[in-house]
Amino acid sequence: MNWTLLAFAALAVGPFLIWRNSRTAQPVYDAEQMSEGALWGYFLLLVGAWGVLSVYANPSDLFFVVMMVAAVLALIARLRGYKAKGNERPLPSWAAFGFSNALVLALIGLGKTFVIEPMQIPSSSMRPGLVVGDFILINKSAYGVRIPFLNQPIIPTGKPERGDVVVFRYPLDTKTNYIKRVIGLPGDKVEYRNKQLTVNGQHIDSIPVGDYRYFEAQGNEIAAVVMKETFGDKTHQTLNEMGKPTLNPAGVIPFRYLENCQYDETGFACAVPQGQYLMLGDNRDNSNDGRYWGFVPDDHLTGRAFMIWMSWPGWGHWPEFGRIGTHIQ
Repeated sequence: MNWTLLAFAALAVGPFLIWRNSRTAQPVYDAEQMSEGALWGYFLLLVGAWGVLSVYANPSDLFFVVMMVAAVLALIARLRGYKAKGNERPLPSWAAFGFSNALVLALIGLGKTFVIEPMQIPSSSMRPGLVVGDFILINKSAYGVRIPFLNQPIIPTGKPERGDVVVFRYPLDTKTNYIKRVIGLPGDKVEYRNKQLTVNGQHIDSIPVGDYRYFEAQGNEIAAVVMKETFGDKTHQTLNEMGKPTLNPAGVIPFRYLENCQYDETGFACAVPQGQYLMLGDNRDNSNDGRYWGFVPDDHLTGRAFMIWMSWPGWGHWPEFGRIGTHIQ
């Protein structure tokens, strides 16, 4: 589905509904008297603006701005002498929209920006723990309360730990959010050779615990072995597709601090720079991750994924109710 096209359609329909309402509706003096047509018009206008501008900036930042629009409109209306109820002159539709929706939209914007944000898993790179169609929740304050757009922490609350499942802005396109597992912290020396992970000279335990099969979107069946991997007291599962190489050297692109890494036919070794993190997908043989495009700066972190709140593979499939409420390890 082309969401950008739908956003442009909303941008066209929204103003039309507002214009039509201005020609046919009776004057209102209280915000609660606002017509449904005008209300839908402003909502479509906001949704359309968010969708179109998301092509140029990170959607999470834009969502906060869009949700604050009603509060700004209410403030402007107040400065111009309007109030939510009991006006002696007709209340403009934009002012009525601001007064009637400012609080609710502002709370939604603040909550999604600074507390919890939902996200849908788009690929198989984090199997077996996360599958296509999972809807997850992200703790936005796990690594600091951050200023939108700048993404700099203003209230420190914690730092990523090895083994955390983290959502972050893809370094090559910050409009896009990625989800991977933290493997290397600032200052770590990470090696991944012959599918054996080593951090600071210590081998990370990884033992086979079962078989796993799934189908890709193209219909190809993938057969892999489930591995139980342990970081300290944290345990999670990864996939090992037998016969696949540890690394595809042709997929490595130039990135910042590339000189910190060495690649060969057996895998790679990297020294993680200060202020940076190394992320890998749990589906190790089918993941576009840090081994190919480098490190994730601290100011690209979005939050820590902690729970699956819904799982729906898509049209023609029933929701997988057994996955709902699953804690993300």
